This record gives sequence, C-alpha cells and structure tokens, in this order.
Amino acid sequence: MRIVVTRPHRSGEKTAAKLEALGHQPVLLPLFHPVHYGEHAIPALSDPLSAIAVTSAEALRSLETMRDRLVPHLSKPLFAVGEATAEAAEKIGFSNIFTASGDAAALAALVAEHRSLLKNGLPLLYLAGTPRGSVFEDGLAAAGIPFRAVDCYEMQPSDLSEDMLETVLLKRAADVVLLYSSEAAKAFFRHASAEKYVAALASTQFVCISRNVLSLVPEIFRENAGAAESANEAAMFELLHRNSGT
Repeated sequence: MRIVVTRPHRSGEKTAAKLEALGHQPVLLPLFHPVHYGEHAIPALSDPLSAIAVTSAEALRSLETMRDRLVPHLSKPLFAVGEATAEAAEKIGFSNIFTASGDAAALAALVAEHRSLLKNGLPLLYLAGTPRGSVFEDGLAAAGIPFRAVDCYEMQPSDLSEDMLETVLLKRAADVVLLYSSEAAKAFFRHASAEKYVAALASTQFVCISRNVLSLVPEIFRENAGAAESANEAAMFELLHRNSGT
C-alpha cells in the first residue's frame, strides 16, 4: 500500500523503514520540523531536581550536544511517555527509566504512582516543547506533584509547496495517511481541504494515534478513519494490519 507518513523527517524516515520492511510504499510528508533550544534547559539542569519527565524524544535530541550537562542526572528517575522516548533516553545514557503507555495522561499517572521517588520535595523537571497540550501538566498539578517545565524545542510548520502536495496526494492515490498528533491532523486537513484533494482522498484510510486525533478528522473523511487502541506507533501498525490484511 502507498502510505503517507506525516511525521517530522527524522522520525518519518524510521517509520518509512518499518513500512518498507512490511512491503508497503511509504511517502514522507513532514508537516512540521523541529527547532531545538536545548540551551534553555541548562539553568534548570543546574538546579536541584528529583526526576525528569519527557513527552517526546525530540526534547532529548535537543540536548544531544550538551550531554555533559546531563551526567549528574543520568541515574535519576526519568519518566518517558512511550517506548520511542524511552529508547532515546537510554541512548543518551539514562539508566532508571519508567515508561508509560504512550499518552500524556498515562505519563502523569505513572509519575503519581512513583511519587515516592521524588525526594525531599524537589521538583520534577519536564523537558517539554511547543506547541503542546496541557494534559500532562494538569495531571501533575492535580496530583500535587511539584514540577518545572522548560521548552527545549519547537515544532514549526514545514513549508510545503503545492507541487509537493500534488505529488504526494494527487499523482498517485494514497491508500493510507498516518496521523501522529493533533497538530499534524489540523495541518494535514488544512492542506487537504481544497476540493481536488478531497476527491483524491475519498477512499483513503486515516490511521490516527489516538481518539483525540481521530476527533479532528473532518466528517467527510470520518468513515475511513480509525484510532489506535493505545497511543503508540505499534498500535497504529496493528490497526493498519487489521484494516489491510497485511
């Protein structure tokens, strides 16, 4: 199947390799690209902290050039939103990693479950990015967990030309579009709202990482859209498998 991958380029290439191994034809359409501000985390990493939380591997990538700043914290608890983020944390040198099931609410619950690890009332450091939802921070606040959030990266819209969009969506029909975030869904359907794309996508399947993302699929496409059972790529691939028989 011809599958449009809407992730940023670096993550999208990894997804494309997995899809190729399954016999599909992936097409990259990176709707956003990351801009790193890892230096913003330096003051926070210099202050006392009890643990670190990360909702995207991109936050850890933003710190790749300043690993020396992380050395004092590598043995502290690190709470990762999902497997990919946990793998990035392990790669950078963290050894005490707790992994949630893939969404912000589950991550907040995981931190609350292990609150005994947050020593001496020191705050948890949330290595965050923009734009983002408030679910994780709201969950921490509701649980009474002290934290500090620092934006380490920003996901900026990619400059997609009309020629690129037509090549990806019109010249050959897309069998499936993978949507990994609310922002990606909003951006994709802003581009796809033109009549020529609506017609081309009439029979395309939309595989969404969560029900929240699914809710952003316009009604005209909703019949062919579905949400993964859990908020991770493995579950998206399971849904893809069930829908396609591959």
